[in-house]
Amino acid sequence: MSNIISKQEYIEGMMSGIHQVSELIRPTYGGGGSNVIIESKLPPYHQVVNDCETIIQAVKVDGKAEKIAVDFLKEISGKQDKLLGNGRKTTILMVDKLLQEGIKYEGDKNQLKRELDALIPVIESEIDKQTKQITVDEVESVATTASENPEIGKLLQEIYQKIGKNGIIQPEGSGTYDTSYRFIDGVRFDMTGYLSPAFANHSNETIHEKPLILVTKKKITTDEDINPILKEIMFSNEPRPLIIFTNDMDSGVASMLVDLHKGGKMKICIIKAPILWTNYIFEDFAKCVGATIVEDATGLNLRKLPLSALGTCDKITVDSEETIINPSVDFSEHINSLISKGDDDSKLRVSWLTTKTAILKLGANSETDLSLKRLKTHDGIRSSELALKYGVVKGGGICLEKVAETLPNTDAGNLLRETLKYPRSVQVFNAKTLEVPENIVDASMVIKKAVRHAIGIASTILTASSLVYIPDKTPLEMQYEITTQQHNAFQ
Repeated sequence: MSNIISKQEYIEGMMSGIHQVSELIRPTYGGGGSNVIIESKLPPYHQVVNDCETIIQAVKVDGKAEKIAVDFLKEISGKQDKLLGNGRKTTILMVDKLLQEGIKYEGDKNQLKRELDALIPVIESEIDKQTKQITVDEVESVATTASENPEIGKLLQEIYQKIGKNGIIQPEGSGTYDTSYRFIDGVRFDMTGYLSPAFANHSNETIHEKPLILVTKKKITTDEDINPILKEIMFSNEPRPLIIFTNDMDSGVASMLVDLHKGGKMKICIIKAPILWTNYIFEDFAKCVGATIVEDATGLNLRKLPLSALGTCDKITVDSEETIINPSVDFSEHINSLISKGDDDSKLRVSWLTTKTAILKLGANSETDLSLKRLKTHDGIRSSELALKYGVVKGGGICLEKVAETLPNTDAGNLLRETLKYPRSVQVFNAKTLEVPENIVDASMVIKKAVRHAIGIASTILTASSLVYIPDKTPLEMQYEITTQQHNAFQ
């Protein structure tokens, strides 16, 4: 059987997949948007959400072309969820509109793509002209817009006023009906994400309390290098999670540790040390957790490593890009030493070691309510960070509508004019009013990325003429795969 989808069937399938998601998202867009109920395999067996990332990741469609089109949207939504915290619905709406308009174009689609790409910096320049810089005293508007919750917007501004624009805010459930916050001495290490998403145990994050932390500059070359410490931890009276901070590990060892973690035999997370600032970050990381670095200078050997060389912390949160540590040791002497040096590098290190962290305890009436509030609070926090860094523009689609009027009277300009106006028309339809409150604003970077991503996805689909997919596995192939996985799990 052929695994090729070509010509008209390809484009119709891809557009159908995009349009199905767009139609699902459209009623939820803007302040007047509705929610979507998603079935869940875990109690209470459903979620009531307005969050685009949650909605889109739950979507399943029929047809190979439709599925791949939806996968395009899932990929970009996941990236925007992590990096921007907002703008996913705007992107999806614009992808759908640009495809609907672009398919009518009878000229060279590759030339159209080049013209569309050429207009991206023009659009971004127009967005810059509308951008206003804000302070922590003005972040409530963008936080409210992104979280769709005035209470959260007000609280986020209150927190930023106390921790500064570079502070860290971590949302979690309060276990009560009330929402509050508290401050802790947390430290964020950028460019230090986990080695594999297989280590994630909370959505896209790895979260552990009171773990043991190994910090090593020496390469972990074979299983024998790490087995002694693994056995000592596993067979201790109170086995604890093991965090390994390293910049060099054999792929075979990494695979073994991933399998050990996935098999439930031990909680493990490998954190990749960054390429830049390596020595500084190794030292700072070790000081924050009270660990001794395994390296020639300390004379420590991996195979004879005492547990006393490992560090710990109250809590560690790791995702694909960063690590946040809530220390349990006093490392003020290290900070004072850096302050006394006074050079630019030391000043920078002091800034990231002394960043303030707030824990936002979210109150809710139910687990369903908490799930929705947590997702929207994440959007509010991420959008606030970007707004404080890059500035804000008028929300509700107004910024894009104004940009649309500045585009040239060309094929690409005309297509994008209709595309940029579309989010505003959807927002007006859902809100049942032409008026947008003055306090509805978006982070300008969110709007820029939404346009760039929409053009990227739509033009990719328009310039392709066929699709080659991976055929479904036969029942025999599926059974073999399951058997192999079960066998490996017990090795």
